[in-house]
Amino acid sequence: MTKAGYSLRQQLIVRTALLMTLVFVILSAGVWDYARRAADISFDRLLNSASLSILERVTVSNGQIDLDLPYAALSMLELAPSDKVFYEVIDHNRQHLTGHKNIPSPNDYRPHNEPEFYTANYRGEALSLVAQSKRLIAPEAHGWVTIKLGQTRLARQELADEIFYSAIATLLGILLLTLILVWLGVRRALEPLSTLSQKLKSHSATQHHNLEATPIHEIAPLVDAINSYQQQLINNLDTMKVFIADASHQIRSSLGGLQGQLDIALQTDDPHEMSARLKKIKDQLQQLTRLANQLLAHALVTHRSDTQEPQIIDINILMQSVLTEVVRDHAHTDIEFSYHADETDCKLLGDNISLREAIKNLLDNAIKYGPTNNHIDIVLTHKTAAEFIIQIDDSGPGIPAYMRRQALQRFTRLSQKTTGSGLGLAIVETVVQAHNGILTLSTNARGGLTVTIQLPKSTAS
Repeated sequence: MTKAGYSLRQQLIVRTALLMTLVFVILSAGVWDYARRAADISFDRLLNSASLSILERVTVSNGQIDLDLPYAALSMLELAPSDKVFYEVIDHNRQHLTGHKNIPSPNDYRPHNEPEFYTANYRGEALSLVAQSKRLIAPEAHGWVTIKLGQTRLARQELADEIFYSAIATLLGILLLTLILVWLGVRRALEPLSTLSQKLKSHSATQHHNLEATPIHEIAPLVDAINSYQQQLINNLDTMKVFIADASHQIRSSLGGLQGQLDIALQTDDPHEMSARLKKIKDQLQQLTRLANQLLAHALVTHRSDTQEPQIIDINILMQSVLTEVVRDHAHTDIEFSYHADETDCKLLGDNISLREAIKNLLDNAIKYGPTNNHIDIVLTHKTAAEFIIQIDDSGPGIPAYMRRQALQRFTRLSQKTTGSGLGLAIVETVVQAHNGILTLSTNARGGLTVTIQLPKSTAS
């Protein structure tokens, strides 16, 4: 089931918008707190100034405390005409002197020189108040005189709201402007992807020229990956074209020869000649079968080398398994097999099927081109701590040094007398190269062929 698609542009804009909304909410909370404190500070200063002005008019005359209430002090609070003002003066004996009675005091208040701001409810109104004290030192009136001056909070709230909504309007404007800039920026930033898409639509995968390099650092790896993928695709297609052309030629040739033998066999009445022709037809059919099998094997190992994920393989176990199968199939012959492993811990990252096919082809070649009393020796040993070697010796005719490179090419027969398909060693070389190994052909002491495969060990545990 195909996964639902999504827009990268939309994702970037939506996530940016969500992030900015979160920032907006946090800033709004901070602005609200600032607006409230700013309004409180402004009006608390007015209350403090008015309370000090009133306390300055407190005097002692003839043993009595007098207060000439300065209306100018109260007029400072008239800047908020919708608010109500309440005050109460307490004398040095903690008795009501003037003003409104029973205005609440701060909790655990003790008179001192510093003002104390607080809030309370009085006569059904929420008030912001200040308690300010003045010490009298007259002999007949010695002690603290305190004024409690309060004002309702309507003007404070109006000022806080004005500051808050003005700041919010500014923040909203900044948010909208930023979102527009983000939308334009994302659109411009993703424009190279649209350009790259248009180029890809008009660019054939089989074209032999790469996409143009881009100076954009984030897009450059994508362009390089596309070019690398395209080159691999072209190489695979070229290899497949050559392989199909060669394979079709080989199969047509074999089928043509087979058809010729059948035509001759059908035209003869001689039983001996008929028998000879049928034997040739059987031989050619076997060759065609071997050719088809090796063509399929070559296609398999080529495909797996490009697509198969490597796995850890114990090459010693693999060698024993292949050798057991080959020995069983040739138990009725005089061929002798020997296997010796100096290195039993030989693990590598690779493809089990491809390696099995390569070893099988080497043993089949050694059997096919060797004498009836062939002696095939297989040795597994190590070259270095990071590499090991598979060596296969036979007693066949070997391959001359000047023909060894040619022997590794596909559909190459070294002699007209041979009947093989010319794919065995080509398959082996393809597998060895896919496993970052080295394939070497040489002549052994018996004059036969020695095939040496050098492979890296796996570093995985």
